[in-house]
Amino acid sequence: MKRLVSILLTAFILIAPSSAFAWGDDGHQTVGKIASLRIKPRTAQKISQILKPGETLANIATWADSVKERVGKTDPDPDTNSFLQDIAHNEKNREWHYDDLPLNCKNYQTCTGFTPDNDIVHMLNICIRTLQGYPDPDHPLSQRNALKLLVHFLGDIHQPLHVGCGFIDVNGPNRKIVIARDPALIKQKNLPSDRGANQLIINNDRRNLHSFWDFDLVTSLMLATDKQTSDILGQYLKETVKPKSSWNTHGPIGTWAAQWATDSLHLSRDSTYKSVNIIRQRTITVMTRNGQPVMRDGQPVTDVVYDVTRAPNYEAVNREVVREQLAKAGFRLAELLDAIYSQ
Repeated sequence: MKRLVSILLTAFILIAPSSAFAWGDDGHQTVGKIASLRIKPRTAQKISQILKPGETLANIATWADSVKERVGKTDPDPDTNSFLQDIAHNEKNREWHYDDLPLNCKNYQTCTGFTPDNDIVHMLNICIRTLQGYPDPDHPLSQRNALKLLVHFLGDIHQPLHVGCGFIDVNGPNRKIVIARDPALIKQKNLPSDRGANQLIINNDRRNLHSFWDFDLVTSLMLATDKQTSDILGQYLKETVKPKSSWNTHGPIGTWAAQWATDSLHLSRDSTYKSVNIIRQRTITVMTRNGQPVMRDGQPVTDVVYDVTRAPNYEAVNREVVREQLAKAGFRLAELLDAIYSQ
């Protein structure tokens, strides 16, 4: 089949990096709520000694996103301010939220060359060790900040697009632009990632596939269940989604994050990217969240994006994936916290 001609268009579309806000506030708070309903009393007591009055697993779940762009600034909260002022260790904290693993990697452990030492798996393990009383000198964190990061990262690692990633091959089979999956081919051709599907535009509009998973599918689930707040949705999912035996995590606690990453990687392959096909390439103007063009040296910054098609039932099918992922993340967060504080 003849390759589609790349169309270079200038459009005003906001493109976010791979570390976009997984699940959005509603999804993260739902995960925190579920965990709060599942943890043991001893765990809840330990957590209450770390957090400030009024703080819960649900309302701390979005803190990690709130500090991404603020390193170097000040904050009235002492722990937050300490984190923001530690530029040397925390300047690149937005990179802690994700991995970009090729879809055909067998698992996290064997995905050599795609797992940097500041990825979400490494950072989860650093948070775990910190909460166990073994802080990392390369990532000094207070107990409270480590707990806030851990709660958030449990949500992130269960958003498939924060683990699995497509890579763009503009010279694919039959000279088509395709989403490459094979890690060996990706290395051989040095293919660029799609930034966790942030460069994949759906419905030929302003929405990218990553944002669709972060926000649209969670909203779709809330509407479908008539649960209009994360608090209510969390209670509902805890009561109605029965944990599966596959949700249980086995082995040393230091291997759990890698197991969860592998789980999400397989979901990316089998669900998130299933039926997604590139139909054209175009150039866009990158916008700020306030709707203004990003400027560099007096010129608007541009980026390349790819319009994609999906199966007609893509939303309905993946809404159920999100239902299970939120419930699973809450279950595993409780499992992890109980393991940390069982000592």
